[in-house]
Amino acid sequence: MDSLERVFIALGSNVAPRWVNLFSGRDMLRRISSGGWKESPVYETPPVGPAGQGPYFNQVVSFMYSGTPKRLLNYLKGAEILLGRKDRGHWNSREIDLDLLYYGKFVQAGRPCIPHPELDRRQFVLVPLNDIAPDWVDALSGCTVGSMLQSLLAREEKIPFRTITEVEP
Repeated sequence: MDSLERVFIALGSNVAPRWVNLFSGRDMLRRISSGGWKESPVYETPPVGPAGQGPYFNQVVSFMYSGTPKRLLNYLKGAEILLGRKDRGHWNSREIDLDLLYYGKFVQAGRPCIPHPELDRRQFVLVPLNDIAPDWVDALSGCTVGSMLQSLLAREEKIPFRTITEVEP
């Protein structure tokens, strides 16, 4: 059964043109939005994963969505392919990455796993998510996004974030 839920999607790119890749990802997401669009600033952050990767542009968007979690995940993976993502293996460079963070207050194991199982350990997700939804309550932990970010920053050093305000050269 379909329902109208607020969803949160993390976008990332570290393959040029990163700005265009994020713009195209947002455009694909706007096509399925049922309103209530929110988007964080775009940040440049160091890569996570194998050495030799360039820095990422990261952002989080949120909107109302009418459909099932599985349908949304399938759309995200299809959009990545349409936008030119190449399979380089786990945590390697990517043209575009679209990760489902939250689907309303749903909690689900398997595919898709909701909430995203690693979001509370990723500054590059929590910082932009906190920009648009600091009071959003994680259904698993019962903590707000803001408190999850504070807890993470208490455990590890803050990574460098640079706000991107215009198209890269």
